[in-house]
Amino acid sequence: LLLASPDSRELPPRLQREDEPHRHRIHHSAMQFDAVWASLAFGALGCLLLLACRRRGGKDLPKAMRRLVVVEPNALALARVVVEEEAPLPVLKRGQVLIKVCAASINPSDYGAWRARSAKGEYPLPTGQECSGVVVATGGGVSTLGLLGRRVAAFPGSGTYADYVACSAWRLVCLPGSVALADACEFFINPLTVVAMLLTARAKRATAIIHTGASSALGQMLCKAAPGFGVEVVHVTHRQQHVEMLHRLGATHVLNSSSDSYGAELDEKIRALRVKLAFDCVAGDSAGALVAKLPPRSTVYAYGRLSSSYLSAIPVIDLIYRGKKVEGFMVTRAFAKLGPLGLLRMLLAMQTIKRELQTTFATEFADVRLEEVYERVVAIDPERPGAKSATNQKLRVVFD
Repeated sequence: LLLASPDSRELPPRLQREDEPHRHRIHHSAMQFDAVWASLAFGALGCLLLLACRRRGGKDLPKAMRRLVVVEPNALALARVVVEEEAPLPVLKRGQVLIKVCAASINPSDYGAWRARSAKGEYPLPTGQECSGVVVATGGGVSTLGLLGRRVAAFPGSGTYADYVACSAWRLVCLPGSVALADACEFFINPLTVVAMLLTARAKRATAIIHTGASSALGQMLCKAAPGFGVEVVHVTHRQQHVEMLHRLGATHVLNSSSDSYGAELDEKIRALRVKLAFDCVAGDSAGALVAKLPPRSTVYAYGRLSSSYLSAIPVIDLIYRGKKVEGFMVTRAFAKLGPLGLLRMLLAMQTIKRELQTTFATEFADVRLEEVYERVVAIDPERPGAKSATNQKLRVVFD
């Protein structure tokens, strides 16, 4: 009767009372049995995770590598920045991967940092901020699962002018097979800066902005990306051939700062488009000239130093009485200022960049070898007498 009746409430009251201890024993045994199986299952899952998260790769790697390092802070003394021929490979920590570098982009912020003193006072100081390459080893950890052998764009923050670089798994993006690996070496700094500029303009309800240094790689990206954000851009460049190039890219408002009519044309664009935001990468007198031209309560963001390391000719009266501002602009801080969703917007921007890396955010590069980097960069350093223009060219270091 007990076996035939799944519900003991169908039993007579006397039998129900007698059956109560027996049912409790069965229930307790079943719970113990389930707990044992659950423990075994979780234990097996833990073992699988440990096996999956262990260090991988790195068996056939060389014992040493080449890298470009700053020996000590300097101005333009070539001997202070050298190529180390027998540098040790990075030792991976948990959550890091080792990337065999294919190409590394050269940004003005890179060679600007060469003269800055290391915060920790540690030398030799590795150089280079972003790169593209292939993951050849992992240091273990859940974040590194599935990354071995993947083609990636990475932003380690330092050390990319080298044959190999260590990078946190959270600081890289896996690339689709359609993207040429070397062309992805400039995935982060310029494209994210462009998106940050346009999101900043949108956050300030600006429908138009001014951008100097418009023929640079970043300026060309901005020219192609701005229509998608509903922002008009007044592109300012200093050569007529750059004006024609920007028009071919689809720019509507392009001014030549070397033209005699530049000042009047800029005034007209500011009035017609109601411009109150400007992004300046030239420095020197450029930022001051923009401050003087813009209407009250305008802002000029300084984000580069193509002509000088200093800002000058800024009208103090405009700052005090007309509410104008000059601010530094850095991509990470710009996203942080967008509010609690700033990080999410950065992640979404990276997905957009991945989709449009061969179109909107495409760049034409000039390739240099590791041994040529310092000489080529010194040639465009704005503090060097007779320096060449740094706009309309983008250098990248290529490796075998």
